[in-house]
Amino acid sequence: MQSAAEFEDLRPQLFALAYRMLGTRADAEDIVQDAFLRWQAVDPAEVRSAKSYLYSIVARLSLDALKSARHQRETYVGTWLPEPLVTRVEGARQSPEGHAELADSLSIAFLHVLESLSPPERIAFLMREVFDADYADIAQVLETSEANCRQLVTRARKQLGDKRSRFEVDPERHKTVLQTFLAACETGDTAALLDLMRGDAILYSDGGGKASAAINPIYGADRISRFMAGITKKSDANEVTPVLSGGLPAVVFSNNGEVRTLLALDLDTEGHIRTVYIVRNPDKLPDLRQ
Repeated sequence: MQSAAEFEDLRPQLFALAYRMLGTRADAEDIVQDAFLRWQAVDPAEVRSAKSYLYSIVARLSLDALKSARHQRETYVGTWLPEPLVTRVEGARQSPEGHAELADSLSIAFLHVLESLSPPERIAFLMREVFDADYADIAQVLETSEANCRQLVTRARKQLGDKRSRFEVDPERHKTVLQTFLAACETGDTAALLDLMRGDAILYSDGGGKASAAINPIYGADRISRFMAGITKKSDANEVTPVLSGGLPAVVFSNNGEVRTLLALDLDTEGHIRTVYIVRNPDKLPDLRQ
């Protein structure tokens, strides 16, 4: 039987890997628990590196789960967005994701653009680019050649293109833009909202059929500004709480302690809003009362 303590040391990284691949906390936790059971059953003589072995298990399990999840998301009501990993601002340093490299790759924006990749491309890209895995390990997970894995990573890089550069915005700049955006929504100042956004901005709203949300993406700064001004007037939220979502500033709107909405922004490298993300599906919202 393998050491449970050794597994626990790697648990945060394993969770971070599974979450980046699947975009949901519960699925990632299930993957990690399954990996733990397999870890306990394996012959120690078969393991040369605990980290490589466990990364491979989690990646392989995630690949199978991702294939199934993509089929389910095709019938999802409205836009599917990743489940945000939320921490209170004062508790950010204790968050599980803080133990893994490149925390900015936990953002809704990053995970959302990864949805454009096929499951093998996503696995190969994340293992190589985020977790610095060897191509030999990636090839083992995908049961293909190292040369093919290199092609998968190259295709993923090309497909993501300049989308990756958007995650380099300074957190303080991000916080300032978010605060200005919220203030403009509250006052209905559409001119100020237009100044904050790129002309080709997009808004995605995820209600999952369980909460009111825009079924289709909203394109263009003008339409988004009018939409945000309108829904702010209708909101029944009586509390606004700043949080970190995937390591970046975000905000949750609550009614009598019950979180109703999470709002996060995606900025370009000049600090203009490129994408607005609104999560309203109650299954994906945090319980800040805990």
